[in-house]
Amino acid sequence: MDESGSKLEAKSDYRSSRILGVALPAVYLLVLGAFCIAYGVLPGPELIALCFLFYAAYNKWTRRFVKDWFPFVALFLSYEAMNSVVPSLAGTVHYIAPYELRLFGSIPTLVLQQFCRTPFLDYLCAFFYSLHFIVPVVFGFLLWKYSPGNFGKYVLVLAIGTYSALITFLVYPVAPPWEAVTGVTRILLQVDKNIGIPFYRTVFDFVSANPNAAFPSLHSMYPWMISLYAFKIKKAKALPVLVFPIGVWFSAVYLGEHFVIDVIGGVVYGTCAFLIAEKLIPLFMQRVHKGANAFKPESPP
Repeated sequence: MDESGSKLEAKSDYRSSRILGVALPAVYLLVLGAFCIAYGVLPGPELIALCFLFYAAYNKWTRRFVKDWFPFVALFLSYEAMNSVVPSLAGTVHYIAPYELRLFGSIPTLVLQQFCRTPFLDYLCAFFYSLHFIVPVVFGFLLWKYSPGNFGKYVLVLAIGTYSALITFLVYPVAPPWEAVTGVTRILLQVDKNIGIPFYRTVFDFVSANPNAAFPSLHSMYPWMISLYAFKIKKAKALPVLVFPIGVWFSAVYLGEHFVIDVIGGVVYGTCAFLIAEKLIPLFMQRVHKGANAFKPESPP
């Protein structure tokens, strides 16, 4: 076979590999989506990450993907396992509605549901709230592929923020508005009734097994972490990304899942986790490295 024929065959193989690399994840997502709809369950981050493994495998990145993504998947699996145990270990449940009243003069969730509620807003907010389970994984994949230097730090920020929140759930469990405030409706359960699938009921029973984990809001924390990295990489061009966290923050309050204080707490926890991973840990490692070099014996002349 001549050189031109070899190049053509290599190009054809590469194109076929790229097509399969996209087609297999697409088929997997369709099957997974059908399964979730049929049985009323929600795929966890680990199942979504498996979709990207197919893509990586057909681009010969399997070993790198498994090595880089193992901490990411382990983070969510371990969190889900421990979060289901926290309610049995936590102490007295706290109610922060009085603080909300002092801060705003009313309960924002109650005001929104009484004066702004519409079916369109119910579904829009349910959509934004549901992105919590998908976008952190998708954004992680984009970082891994296009900005691998930031992927490891992103996972570290998620770990610091998530486990800081988990400790708070254990030490200071907080009831959400739908449980703490009379008159607040848990709108997501009504969305279940309207669509005829117990989608969110399944999430609350299995994925979010801790009902008193309102503060800080992970739904508020993750979108803010994503925005921080988007701004770090793209600067002012990342401004449209703010639609995501703002939409989730409003939805969390409107749907009766979180108080405004919970949302603020999520933003604060996320910012602290980002600063620890991006500023404090590198500074600490730099000082440790300098200290280690200072004690090294000088080379003989």
